[in-house]
Amino acid sequence: MDSAWFQHCPGILVATSQEGAISGFNPEAERVLGAERVRGGSLFESLHPDYRDTVASAWATMSEGEDWNALCQMRDAEGLYRSFSLHARRAPGRSEIYVTIVPTPRVSSGRLAVPPAEDLALLPPTAPERVLRAILDSLDLSAYVIDQEGTYLLHDGKGCRTGGNEPGTLIGQNLFELYKDVTDGVAAIRRALEGEFINSTNDALDILWESWFVPIRNKEGETTHMLGLTLAKRDMRKAMLELRAKMELIERQEEVIRNLETPVIQVWENVVTLPMMGVVDSRRVARVMDDLLSAVVRTSARFAILDLTGVDMVDTMTASHLFSLIRAIRLLGAEGIVTGIRPTVAQTMVTLGLDLSSLTTCANLREGLRLCIRRMADETRVRRAEPAQ
Repeated sequence: MDSAWFQHCPGILVATSQEGAISGFNPEAERVLGAERVRGGSLFESLHPDYRDTVASAWATMSEGEDWNALCQMRDAEGLYRSFSLHARRAPGRSEIYVTIVPTPRVSSGRLAVPPAEDLALLPPTAPERVLRAILDSLDLSAYVIDQEGTYLLHDGKGCRTGGNEPGTLIGQNLFELYKDVTDGVAAIRRALEGEFINSTNDALDILWESWFVPIRNKEGETTHMLGLTLAKRDMRKAMLELRAKMELIERQEEVIRNLETPVIQVWENVVTLPMMGVVDSRRVARVMDDLLSAVVRTSARFAILDLTGVDMVDTMTASHLFSLIRAIRLLGAEGIVTGIRPTVAQTMVTLGLDLSSLTTCANLREGLRLCIRRMADETRVRRAEPAQ
């Protein structure tokens, strides 16, 4: 351990017992890890608590000449946890374990302190660092941390590029100033900084964005920062647009169908007719009433012919609505005439027990129109024969 090579090696070298006690170190280890940590200390104490049990178990079971590699978080001379790659080997014939410690590059770009790919390969597939890096590099997800003033402290993930920024480029900038026009999103973030977990969705850049705003609290439970996760849902946005277009098309088609179902036609001056075909239910009769009464008022019609030639069957409720329609036409100053009643429809009307004496009917539309023309001619002759006042 006192060899010149060991003392002058530019890398970080330490020797430990199988219990983790540091028995030797070089100057670089003292400089990077801190003198108080390497002089009579334990390597295990420098490790982050999440890694201590794993490393201690590996040290205790390491055979002579066996190599062991892992990526861990360790405290540096400043007392801050950093990522280090540990390469260990137990010396043949001895209990000492020699460790080469390689620091990963210090993160200054504002990206998450996840090691580079070559070091990640040393970790098991279930290691949190490896899982996190795979998520950030594969999904359209951006992860960011801001303080109470809204300043970006971290900005990482593939989703940053989807939003128009390279990972890390927003570090030091103020979120509230950058997105002051996105009032709903800013309001949600302020609520998260007050301690509320928020899940929100917004639409921008022709992309649907779903965000989760997670309060970060200190040991006293006070919210000091906020972690934001934003996922770009490109396919969802496309699906929503396609669904909206289909719904609009369906609505236009339904409007055309409604117009074809209730085609109010002005067949003569002051005469409108409504030919009905197919099944007539209560819903359709209600729509017929709206359209026909509107046409009577709009055209100042004197007669309204309801032609049932194409209707094979109506239920008792529908027949009752038809009588109500005739009464409503009379209230508007016009006369309702029903033409083309089929035998089955006539039977249904009779079973209702309604007074049919006030209902004007004709065998077909031609007879109905002839009746209207004749009555209007009679009314004209009467008016001409009346003495002038």
